[in-house]
Amino acid sequence: SRVTLVNFTVTPAGLQSQSLSRILECEKPEIEQQRSDILKLLGEQNVKLRNLEEQMLREISTVEGSILDDDRVVEGMERLMTEGAQVEEKIAKSGEVMGEVERSISIFEPLSSFCKELFVLFASMREIDFLYEFTSKSFMITLDSVLNSTKVAKSGDEGQRLDALKALLFEEVAARVARGLRVDDKMVFALLLARIAAGEDIMAGDMTTTDGIRSKIEESFSGNFPWQGRGLNDLEDVTFNDISSTTPLLLCSAPGHDVSGRVEAMAKSNNKELLGVAMGSAEGYKTAENFVESASKRGSWVMLKNTHLCTDWLEDTLVKILQSLNAGTHNDFRLFITSEISPKLPTALLQISDVIVAEAPTGIKASISRFFSSIPDSRFSNNVQNRLYLILAWVHAVIQERLRFMPNGWHDQYEFTEADSKHALDVIDSLIEGSCGRNNLDPDSLPWEAIRATLRKGVFGGRITNDLDQEILDKLVNSTFVPQAFDVSFKLVDADDSPTLPENSARDDLFAWIQSLPDHNSVTWLGLDSSAELERDHLIAANVVKKCKLVSDAIGREE
Repeated sequence: SRVTLVNFTVTPAGLQSQSLSRILECEKPEIEQQRSDILKLLGEQNVKLRNLEEQMLREISTVEGSILDDDRVVEGMERLMTEGAQVEEKIAKSGEVMGEVERSISIFEPLSSFCKELFVLFASMREIDFLYEFTSKSFMITLDSVLNSTKVAKSGDEGQRLDALKALLFEEVAARVARGLRVDDKMVFALLLARIAAGEDIMAGDMTTTDGIRSKIEESFSGNFPWQGRGLNDLEDVTFNDISSTTPLLLCSAPGHDVSGRVEAMAKSNNKELLGVAMGSAEGYKTAENFVESASKRGSWVMLKNTHLCTDWLEDTLVKILQSLNAGTHNDFRLFITSEISPKLPTALLQISDVIVAEAPTGIKASISRFFSSIPDSRFSNNVQNRLYLILAWVHAVIQERLRFMPNGWHDQYEFTEADSKHALDVIDSLIEGSCGRNNLDPDSLPWEAIRATLRKGVFGGRITNDLDQEILDKLVNSTFVPQAFDVSFKLVDADDSPTLPENSARDDLFAWIQSLPDHNSVTWLGLDSSAELERDHLIAANVVKKCKLVSDAIGREE
């Protein structure tokens, strides 16, 4: 038996040819039809010529004795040669016409060449993160949206229109791709995009700070260039305009950063029926399958939550369901999938989906807000304990934020998580109830030393392996979990701009105090020197430049 291997991988050259064909279909449909007909004719004539050659060889191979003595063979050969000459003449004429067509469409080739370069950039981004699985299908969808956009008016000047199409293509690529990138990688992609647009290396100049990199990006494009991506803040636009009924929206977020509320609020404001199911159990799998099947027919929306808990089901079942969605799917159907960022997410799902990466906002305020939002209202029943919860939120926020300033914040990349703070909450409640009960609590009689020791040595200290880091943690806990924390003038950190705790500790007062904090805090709140922020900025910039080189090397291999 014989096996024939067929490789369906889209090559850069193939993508360029597809792009040129799509551009011509939109801009010059009559020329594209003529080109298509000629290519078809050339193919048919070449096949016919090959068949004639094979027939001639068969005639010769069956001759016994001299060929010239067999009149039947001689006549057959003459006939085949005449037909072959006619076919070659048709091929030559088709080639001449094709040459004229190629000359008339040459003005569109630079745009198709940009499409090829962008596609190669797409493919090469996977070098820096497993999340970045961009396909030729997603690129062609983007190209179609540009060609059919009403933002670029059709005018008599083809050159001006093509320039406008190129600018819009780069904008749309940036807006759609960047929403699926991590924060720092948005700069990597924007720089490489700028290099393609300029046709030359643009990495010269100040690349040692993030401000320098951002300035380079803004110099390369217009001030409103969407290099940060059209993502979570434009969820309605993405849902109604960028994705379709057969393309799910995969919302990948950092642990503890739940974005499902955004989808629920959008569905409510648009009067859309949203069927939601929390994944992770066998019952959830069956419910999800039924929801998708019914909603895809009725045109309602479905949201599958926390799918990082069932990656095997995603790969074995959901991907197959999504691949079966076709033109018969209701146009209004939308599927939203939420997941923590996880390397276990199936590659096939990443390729099928439109991805939004929603990294948790940074800063003390954002961290405390996330922590307090996760505490049930019923737990805020005692003002003394409420105040301890706020101090715990502050300590946990400082611990988490210091991770962003490695190696100044901590010497090792410790895996502090939201689960640590929730465990600490239970520890505090347990120690207080065991020592004082829950009624008429006196701040001075709280088991301060037990709370401090448990947090230092167990809850948070259990992850620390460096002695200097342990000293930092001890100082942080010992300076905040003290009776003086109930004083109105108590400062949370030894710094001139340190916040002071609120006078009252009722739930609403605490939430109001959190909202009053600035979105961006000084590094002195973390117990770090002011130079730590600059060092971190240099580190990020260096990492961006390093990743640019990594992707550039991959692009070189693709080309």
